[in-house]
Amino acid sequence: MTREIVRDPLYMQVAQALVELMRTEFNVGDQFLTERQVSERFGISRTTANKALSNLVIDGALEFRTGIGTFVRPAKPSVNLRRLISFTQKADEAGMRPETRVTRFRTVTLNEVKNVSRTKATAVLQADGSLQVHEMSRLRLLNDVPVIFERRVLRAAPCPELSEVATAGSLYTLLSDSFGLSIAGVAQRIRARILTKAESSMLGIPESNAVLELAGVGYLTSGDPLWYEETIYRGDTYEFVNQLRTSGDENQSSLGPRGDAKENERLWYFWKETDDE
Repeated sequence: MTREIVRDPLYMQVAQALVELMRTEFNVGDQFLTERQVSERFGISRTTANKALSNLVIDGALEFRTGIGTFVRPAKPSVNLRRLISFTQKADEAGMRPETRVTRFRTVTLNEVKNVSRTKATAVLQADGSLQVHEMSRLRLLNDVPVIFERRVLRAAPCPELSEVATAGSLYTLLSDSFGLSIAGVAQRIRARILTKAESSMLGIPESNAVLELAGVGYLTSGDPLWYEETIYRGDTYEFVNQLRTSGDENQSSLGPRGDAKENERLWYFWKETDDE
């Protein structure tokens, strides 16, 4: 059987080339190439050049200044809502030094979970309280600064030998390489809220600060839910980026891992029903 080769759209390939160009030929604050210059340099249409530059502005790599031009922005950690990328990879892309501190790891039943909402976890994992899960909490740091506090419950059956030491690295890579699990994606909901006292102490910032909380469900390619997470990001250090497209675009994202409308409706139903707990 011949394996189909899937290539990124041309404008995304150009955008990736421009990122490398920023690293090798430009410094932070420098004025970047114009749409015309990108078009001529890569032999592409100005429309494609515009899409590539716009993509980098949305991703936070470039900054557009009205009437002046486009400039290289300083590196800032970000979460691209269209791609599932490990914390370590994102840190490397931003030129920062990542570190993970595991603050909790144990294997328990859902009824014994303490780090996330048991009601939400039970609902989205489609299980009862007797389900065995790995309960973990991790503090993620960039250049020694705490930026993310992640709490997660993960079905234990697909990865029974998961250990605390192993979870100090990329969890996505670990689940894929060590346990042969094929992760399809994550359904996510994001909201802003104020830190709790415990979270304030963990992140080392005042309790009055706002954070971005991401509630997510990770899926296998089979469609089965693998984990439920509640992760908070420091609002002063992290940004979320996304790009909405018209229907029919090959990169259009959706809430569910397979673009399944019924699956999306079921997920939102669970979250809505447990919001008032």
